[in-house]
Amino acid sequence: MKILVTGSEGFVGRYLVTELIANKHDVYCIDRVEVDREKYYRYDLSKEISIAISKVLGKIKFDVLIHLAAAKGDYNLKHDDFYRDNVKASENTINLVKVLGIKSVIAYSTVSVYGHDNKIKSEEADLVPNNPYGSTKLESENLFIKWFNLDPIKNKLTILRPSVIYGENNFANMYNLLDQLNKKFPVSVGNGNYIKSMVAVENIVDITIFCLNKFKGLQIYNCTDKPYPKLKEVIKYITQIKGFSKPKIVIPKWFAYFIGLFFEFFSYLIRKDLGITRERIYKFTMPTDYRSEKLAKVGYIQKYSLKDRVQNMAKWYLSIRK
Repeated sequence: MKILVTGSEGFVGRYLVTELIANKHDVYCIDRVEVDREKYYRYDLSKEISIAISKVLGKIKFDVLIHLAAAKGDYNLKHDDFYRDNVKASENTINLVKVLGIKSVIAYSTVSVYGHDNKIKSEEADLVPNNPYGSTKLESENLFIKWFNLDPIKNKLTILRPSVIYGENNFANMYNLLDQLNKKFPVSVGNGNYIKSMVAVENIVDITIFCLNKFKGLQIYNCTDKPYPKLKEVIKYITQIKGFSKPKIVIPKWFAYFIGLFFEFFSYLIRKDLGITRERIYKFTMPTDYRSEKLAKVGYIQKYSLKDRVQNMAKWYLSIRK
């Protein structure tokens, strides 16, 4: 297939492009960073689609668009930043899809569109996001669904809702946990006796490639690794690797929020992300229990085990910390 990938230079994008090429697809990439390679186009999708980019890409008949471009990280980002990179970028991407006549789209979203208070764990859960990232990603989903409904006979749309994505070269949630467990006196918040949905980057890429051959109308899938682990089980997998230790200090959530407030204030003063905020503590201590049974029902079989991928990332962490 001829595939156009937006957000190709992000964490998932780099893995995905490599695998698509390995699977003999003809891959074209868009991102806003400076990269010097063939079939790469530097372009900021949060801005109006230019005539120039439309003309260049208009010469190619694409089979599929995979939309990864989104706001990255959470440090010092305001609602306007999320809106620009999640909503405006999606709006302009859809305009590009129309110009190029692309009829099949895979759009990345997030389980954050559900918020944290759902009782139902499947794709049937209520959509009640409770942070700017989740709410703007839901707006993005609705824009793509509106595009799909313009021609539901010819248009094909798959929306993927991954949970926390982890793996080598990612310096977000899982990295922070590894960093804590690598200290002389590891600290944890709460008892960890709750589900934390997550998905290895290799698995979300494999799911994406699986979906390329499963286009059928509008499909929405949660993407999480199985078995659905409790945080204390993830910590157990990590601490089986020499170099990591189980938490020696466990502090209550209320005290952790106080610490988070202090770090936020100090981060603001020195204009540097110190890794600890109340929002990150909240996300760390909240259950995020979402299930991906729908994917299994359409034939997807998880390729990589959760334990293996968590421990693989732990080994990678040690290798770069030498």
